[in-house]
Amino acid sequence: MDRMDQDRVGDKLDPLWAEYRSACPDVEPSAHFMPQLWQRIEAQRSAVASSWFRLWAEVWVVATVTLAIVMGSILIPRFQTNPPAYLASYVDILAAADSANDNMMLPSGETE
Repeated sequence: MDRMDQDRVGDKLDPLWAEYRSACPDVEPSAHFMPQLWQRIEAQRSAVASSWFRLWAEVWVVATVTLAIVMGSILIPRFQTNPPAYLASYVDILAAADSANDNMMLPSGETE
């Protein structure tokens, strides 16, 4: 935007800012400003709906974490069919590598 466009935008915004200032006057801070502010915040916090929502959110978070721990530590290891490589012996690994399809890799006229 060039300077001329900025001036036009500023001319349009000045009445808007003036209307906003008249609708929302500045609050004069007093000695009781912060205590009253915290009283209003605490009143909002103690609303029944928000406390029930917070309670249900905490219950669901705990249930989700518990389910994740159960699945990760009990269920997943039970459903694994192949033992991990660190539990298999060298002979087990060689036997798994030797399969019936190894003959298909040889040319058609050759045998083992």
